[in-house]
Amino acid sequence: MEVKTKEIKIDIPEGYEIDKKNSTFECIKFKPIKTSKFSNYDGKFTFYGFFINNDSRIVGGEYLNYHTARNIFATEKQAKSALAMAQISQIMANDERFGGVVTDDEWYDSSICKYSISRERTHLKFVMYQNLYEFLAFHTEEQRDLFFKENEQLVKDYLMIE
Repeated sequence: MEVKTKEIKIDIPEGYEIDKKNSTFECIKFKPIKTSKFSNYDGKFTFYGFFINNDSRIVGGEYLNYHTARNIFATEKQAKSALAMAQISQIMANDERFGGVVTDDEWYDSSICKYSISRERTHLKFVMYQNLYEFLAFHTEEQRDLFFKENEQLVKDYLMIE
């Protein structure tokens, strides 16, 4: 004897998903899809944050989260880190004493040692890597040490060390 089955297609409303935990065969419930995409919240809330203005000053304020507010950091410390990162990138690229930026090809080559400055908990760490990427990376130990000697506060700002 052949068993007949019936199939019902459910149209899930846009922005929702089936709430499997609270649904039954008799009653399908939907819940909003949670998302962390900033653009999905356009104009739906305000937040306090910090950005770097055209004079390279960090400015705090309250902002509505439209697409024009994507350059706002949650904390002043993060904005200060980003400003330090920009300055460090220019120093590394333009001061030949520091050997230039370590290129992607150099990062892919595990036979090349890179000398970097990183953060472990709340203190600085001077390390040598071959594969692990670090923004504050140099071709030689001497370049790294000289950079730190001349730019200690900038390094601490970038790594968010007080």
